[in-house]
Amino acid sequence: MFIRQAATRHPRISAGKNLSPAHPDIPAPADHGAQASASLWLCIAFPGLILEALGIGDEPPAVAISGEGSSALVVAANTSAEWAGITPGVSLNTALALLPVLSVHQRAMSAEAAVLQNLARWALRFTPVVSIDPDGALLLEIRGSLRLFGGLGQLRKQLKHELSGRGCRAVMASAPVPRAALWLVRAGIQFDCNNTPGLPGVLAELPLECLRWPARVQHKLMQMGVRTLGECFRLPREGFARRIGPEYLLDIDQGLGRQPELLRRHREPYIFNECFELPGETQVAGEIETAACGLFDRLADFLRERQASTERLDLHFEHYRRPASLLEIALREPSAHTSHLLELLRLKLDRQALPAPVTAIKLRAVAMPLAAFSSGSLFGRTQSEAAGRFTGLIERLRARLGDKRVHGLGWAADYRPEYAWRTRDIAGPGYTSDVPGEMASRVRPLWLLEQPRRLNVHRGRPVDDHNRLLVFSSDAERIESGWWDGNDVRRDYYTVTGHRGGRWWIFRDCRNSCWYLHGVYA
Repeated sequence: MFIRQAATRHPRISAGKNLSPAHPDIPAPADHGAQASASLWLCIAFPGLILEALGIGDEPPAVAISGEGSSALVVAANTSAEWAGITPGVSLNTALALLPVLSVHQRAMSAEAAVLQNLARWALRFTPVVSIDPDGALLLEIRGSLRLFGGLGQLRKQLKHELSGRGCRAVMASAPVPRAALWLVRAGIQFDCNNTPGLPGVLAELPLECLRWPARVQHKLMQMGVRTLGECFRLPREGFARRIGPEYLLDIDQGLGRQPELLRRHREPYIFNECFELPGETQVAGEIETAACGLFDRLADFLRERQASTERLDLHFEHYRRPASLLEIALREPSAHTSHLLELLRLKLDRQALPAPVTAIKLRAVAMPLAAFSSGSLFGRTQSEAAGRFTGLIERLRARLGDKRVHGLGWAADYRPEYAWRTRDIAGPGYTSDVPGEMASRVRPLWLLEQPRRLNVHRGRPVDDHNRLLVFSSDAERIESGWWDGNDVRRDYYTVTGHRGGRWWIFRDCRNSCWYLHGVYA
């Protein structure tokens, strides 16, 4: 973490008219004179980040969406789609009506974060002070790097050239404070402002949208006739804090260099990468595991010294005159317990047959600093300990059965029982399978047949395999849905009891009056 020093305020803005410090809860802006700021921040925004993270080019027409079903919205469109009139913000149905051959992709937030992490690592070549903005931009403090790269113009030219080689479109702007540079690139303005007194004039014509404030706040300001940052700067501070909020007033002060801004500095992760040479070739799993114990002990010391944990291990088994074999251990949550990691290695080795005897083992792991360590509970088990046991169970099952064979279940917004659930990945933290209250209140069987089985009928009533009448124990539940995708259904569902006490979930197809068994209660 680091704090940017407060810069100067514009000397021409009077304190009485331009957000002056009249509110008792709002600190007065500091006046540091008219000298230029010692910092210079270059902001690099990536307008095409959403599509670049998905690997989408300009051809063929494609869009990235967020949401599902009828609520899906287009968040990014490539050049071919924009030529057809598709812009971000329109619904997916509208986009498909304009261009039926449109290629649709779900937005991948994790891929975007990974791209930003790689770009931040690349930016460390130019300055040691790099911060990642959550909205998809990089902030670089470049004052100390200007002489090394031949000035701001040459630095921008080199940055643009290397980003172009990486296939990234970029918008750059610089300012003495990071928030001002961020506002400029959000407005699409590539401008360099090297002194704080010039900030109010440079930012005055920017639209309110570049602040990224909530829609209700922007709407309230527009009702007051405020549409630009300059008009926002001219509002009285006391009224602004009371009607809009002191947190937004602080945002303005930070953008003008009146208040310091706290940023999180990007740091490269610590990487453990060591090799252990075996005294001789071996293909016995027990001997390989014993040899790996030494590497895992060193990894434990490495993590303990840095108060860190890891969530992924890569083990490379070297062979004589053959390519190395890779064994990956992916954890659902970061861990520093080598006993658990060794258990996962043992389960993996039981499943994976090595193609040749092993001569050396290489272990690579990325340490995640500032991990939270628990010292245990004095009075029984805590909720976090229970969650840890569940996580360990999932990881052991995946190590034994394979990652693709263990998954969770989630609900889908569909009334048809066969479409009301879907598989979910449980690799990441925060997985939950909670069901909305409307669906949880309904009585549903735990076992659904893959295909409904037709039942015999006696005098219009369904019977079991022994021609015994089924006893109805519930009223009819009508499900009529699916007309939009061609799999429409119109059914009346009932809960029935067989002669041996078993409970079934059956329905009558209203289109042909036939009875079907669809589920069995536990």
